Amino acid sequence: MTALTNRQKKALATREKLLKTSLDLFNKYGFEHVSIEQITKACNVSKGTFYTHFPSKYDVILEKFVELDSFYSTVEKNIDRALPASQKILLLYQAQMNYLTNDVGKDLLRTIYTAAMTNQVEPDHYLINPQRKIFQLINAYIEEGVQQEEFRQDLPTARIQAIIQRCMRANVYDWLIHNDDFDLATEMAQFTTVVLNGLKNNK
Repeated sequence: MTALTNRQKKALATREKLLKTSLDLFNKYGFEHVSIEQITKACNVSKGTFYTHFPSKYDVILEKFVELDSFYSTVEKNIDRALPASQKILLLYQAQMNYLTNDVGKDLLRTIYTAAMTNQVEPDHYLINPQRKIFQLINAYIEEGVQQEEFRQDLPTARIQAIIQRCMRANVYDWLIHNDDFDLATEMAQFTTVVLNGLKNNK
């Protein structure tokens, strides 16, 4: 592997500083109340330097979310392919909720959700982008469940996918607005199990 030049090392350090400072400011003042000028002043760099690394404020948070999506590829490899689709979905969500609780944390998630609800991001922002790894996996499991007649045949597959995806967002949102006595993984498992049971094909 080729060693980084001093210039490349400096650029990486600047990017990390911009990332950390931006997230700290978003958490302290709220995403919509922080300007790029505030970020660059705190980092003692120019606006041009900021735009070299990040196209927008929202892309700063997406950096962390893209890292999160790479985690799902590892989870997928550890899920037994012989399991029913509903069990695969529950295992995927369990791993996701544990990761959000232990590795990402409420502060960053609050910042991401707040940013997504402002008018400063695109309507098809990353949280709901169908190309995200988490949605690709969930949708594949649901398609598998429909084909194997585990899930109801009277609902379009896309509708089932939307319902299951809302389980995730609803539980994460609830976790963000509750105190620490809200166990995200447990609540997610219970809620999603009820929803999945309602979507199963009761022949």
